[in-house]
Order: sequence, then C-alpha cells, then structure tokens
Amino acid sequence: MQTNHSRVQVLNMILTHEQVNLLSKQARKHHLSATKILARGTLASGFFQILGITSDRRELVSILMSGKDAGEFIDLVYEKLQMDKPGHGIAYLTDVLACIGTHNGTKITLEETASLNPEGSMYHKITVVVERGNAEDVMDAAREAGARGGTILHGRGSTGKEAQTIFGIEIEPEKEIVLILTPVDITQRVFDAIAQKMDIDAPGNGIMYVEPIATTRGLFESTQQ
Repeated sequence: MQTNHSRVQVLNMILTHEQVNLLSKQARKHHLSATKILARGTLASGFFQILGITSDRRELVSILMSGKDAGEFIDLVYEKLQMDKPGHGIAYLTDVLACIGTHNGTKITLEETASLNPEGSMYHKITVVVERGNAEDVMDAAREAGARGGTILHGRGSTGKEAQTIFGIEIEPEKEIVLILTPVDITQRVFDAIAQKMDIDAPGNGIMYVEPIATTRGLFESTQQ
C-alpha cells in the first residue's frame, strides 16, 4: 500500500465488539500513537446492510495516525482480524485535510493540503469531538457559519496506557462526536467558527479534523437566503 508518510490519515473500520478488543491489543502491542473514536450501531439504520455486514451489532472505529503508521497498520489488522472473509469487517483510509486540538499542538490547515483534495470534490466532512453536552453548541456555530446540519454520536474508546498519544483525546462515554458535511467553499468558515466558539485549540477542549468527500448522493442545498 502506497502512502505519503508526511500525511496524517484516518483509518476507519466497521468491526464487531470482539474485533475492537483485538484491535486495541494490536494498537498497544505496536505502541501506536492514535486517537480512537468509537460509535455503536445496529442494522436498523440500513448502513451496515449496504456494506454487506450481516450481524446486528457493529462498532465504527476511526483512528488518526501518520500516513506511515496507517499504511502498515491497516495491513496488519486486515490479517489479524481476518477481514478477507465475508462479514468480518471493513477498513478504509482517508486523508486528513485539516486538524486542530492535538495533544502536542500539531495543526494542519486546508491550505497545506490543497493538493490532497479530490478533483471536482464539492463537500468535506468535519468531525468534532467534544465533552458531552457541548455538541449542540458545535452545531450552533456550524449553522451560523452556513452549514445545513450534522449528526451527533456518543462515543467511547482509549489509546492504551502504553501508547504515547499524538492526538491526545480518549473518547469516553461523556464525549460526543459531531459529523458535518459542508460544501468545500464554506469548510474553512465553518471550521474556524467551531474552533473559535468551542476554543478547540485549548488543551482538553476537543479535537476537530476534516476529510475529503469524493462523491455524495442525497444532499440538497437550499436556494433560499
């Protein structure tokens, strides 16, 4: 697998609870620096059915890490979790176009990663992780900046005591995850509005990152002002 080692990427996986436990062991074993974001789901949404997942209980895991670590780790978990077998999970990588709120103060701006944005891309996905009870404030800031809406999830997770975190947030039951799709031309405005309102850059206040979206269906932009 070819990756740019200077990039930060997100490894997204849809796994069973048992697989998540195995994944955590592998992350600790390899002293992987990462932030894990986990959200539970069921077949009721139809999302997992579309992906060929047949059990009724899955966990969505997102891990932020360097491109080098991501490329190596996705191959490792593919083998360890037997993801070559039908129904044994799905894993995919996306680039991080911007991020703020990292444990060591590392930041990525949209200007720095302009070349990573897919040609013709019309939307970005903004992920924001904050303390429970603050998600509505995130949504208020996003709407005021022009976003149409978003999805709020409750999360849990950890990086393991042995791992040195570079993104520094362990997602526990008191955390909330906000997912927002924004048109490319307002992503910066929405990102800045949330960062300012939630003071994301202050230690422990949360983390926010942006991923590219190549294609969408079912999104409708209002023409009303």
